[in-house]
Amino acid sequence: MLIPKEKPYLTGLNSYYLHVDKCIEHLQGEIGSGCLYCQASDQELLVYFDEREIVRGVIQKNGEHAKVSQSLDPVIQRLSQKNFTVTIYYLEASAIFFWGQMPPFKRAKSTFSSTDIRLQNLSRRLEKKKFSGFIDITVQDHGAGAILFFHQGERKVGSYSWGNGGGSPFLDDYNRLLDVLQSNVATFAVGQFIPESMSSVSASTSNERLYLSSLTLATKEFIEIYIRIARRKSKADPLVELKQKFLDHIDEYSVLDPFRSLYEIKHDGAITFADNVPKEEIASGIVDCVWKVIEDRRLEKSFRTAIKNWDYKTALEDRGINVDR
Repeated sequence: MLIPKEKPYLTGLNSYYLHVDKCIEHLQGEIGSGCLYCQASDQELLVYFDEREIVRGVIQKNGEHAKVSQSLDPVIQRLSQKNFTVTIYYLEASAIFFWGQMPPFKRAKSTFSSTDIRLQNLSRRLEKKKFSGFIDITVQDHGAGAILFFHQGERKVGSYSWGNGGGSPFLDDYNRLLDVLQSNVATFAVGQFIPESMSSVSASTSNERLYLSSLTLATKEFIEIYIRIARRKSKADPLVELKQKFLDHIDEYSVLDPFRSLYEIKHDGAITFADNVPKEEIASGIVDCVWKVIEDRRLEKSFRTAIKNWDYKTALEDRGINVDR
C-alpha cells in the first residue's frame, strides 16, 4: 500500500481498544479529513474519510490485489478478527479525494539509486513517456522522503516528510527535495497507475517495459545475457575474453582500463561502480566490447534473439547506449 510521507497525526494505537466507527466520527469533528492506516502481520487496511462520510476503504492481504469498498463494514469485519496497529494521518480537503480515489497501481520489480540517475533526469524521461503514477523516494540515513505523483507525464503534487496535508503542489517543496538529494543518496521506487479497463496481463507487460531500471542493474543483466550465450559455443571463460577485449581497445575505451579501478565485474556478471565515475560511458564501452566478442564468435543471431524482448533494454537505450547491432 501507499501511505502519506507526512508525520502522522496519531501513532501507536491498537485496534483492540478502538471502536473504529466512533473514532472516525471523532476525527471528522477534530481534523476534518484524513485516513486510518491499519497494519497486521498478513494484511493492511486503509480508511479515507472527510468531514461528512467515508470516502473509501481499502483491504489488502499480503501477495494479493487490494479490494476497495465504499462502506466501512468490510474493514470493521477484518478489524474484529485480529489486532492491528493503527496510524492516523491528516489529509487536507484538497488531498483527501486524490488519495481516496487513487487508481490501482503496480510497482516496478526493482528500485534504483540517485547515484545512477538524478531525479530531474528520471522525471524528464517519465514526462516523455506520458507517465501516470508516482515515484516513492526514500533518502538514506536522513529520515526524509517524498512521493511525487504524475499524470500524463506532468508532476502534479508531492507528499513530503516535512509537509502537512498529504498533497503539496508547491515548487518550494520540490526544490527542498532536490537540495536534500544533492548531498544524500536516495532510492527511487516507481509505481504506475493501471487503468481499470486494462487486463492484468497487458498491464503487467506494459508496466515492465516502462520502468527505467538502474544503470547498474541493466548493465549487469546485459553482461549476464552475454555470458549465457557465449558459453553455448565455447568452454572458454566469457568474462576473460571480454576483459581481454577491454585491453585490446584501451585507446578507444580508456574508462575500461582495469588499473583505473573505476568499476569491478564479478564472475557472475555483477558490476559495481566506484563513486563519481562516468557510469554511462563505462556501460557504453562494455556494450560495444560485448558486441565485438559476439561478432568474433559469430553469435550475432542468438544474441539479438536473447535481447530482443529484454525488459531492461530501455534503461540503456534511454541513456543513448545502442543495444541492438
